[in-house]
Amino acid sequence: MGFFDRFFYSESSEDSTWNSLSSTDEVDELLMLSDERAQVIFKHSNSCGTSFFAKRNLDAIPPAKTEDVTFYLIDVIRNRMVSVYLADKLGIRHESPQLFVIRNGEVVWHGSHEMVNSQNLLQALG
Repeated sequence: MGFFDRFFYSESSEDSTWNSLSSTDEVDELLMLSDERAQVIFKHSNSCGTSFFAKRNLDAIPPAKTEDVTFYLIDVIRNRMVSVYLADKLGIRHESPQLFVIRNGEVVWHGSHEMVNSQNLLQALG
């Protein structure tokens, strides 16, 4: 475990809000599910301070404001292949942290770094 991991990572840090994306099949499935409800994907690095604070900010959104949304998290260190697959599939260059809102198989909003915050997400979900 690296120095920064002591501050930014713990096995229990991923709460029930986030569904882990660990395969390309899961990416394809969530794109299909986006026809029924909004899908949010967060590309997260446990060793990045910016990503840590972005996730912390997103975690503070009251659940009542996102009842009809499904949340997914890609650990870009552990699941690099999935992260690259998503970038290729969506045609959007990989960055981290990075957030996507997907409806009907299309990205309706995405942002990276400081743009990844609860205010922007809630506005995109409209």
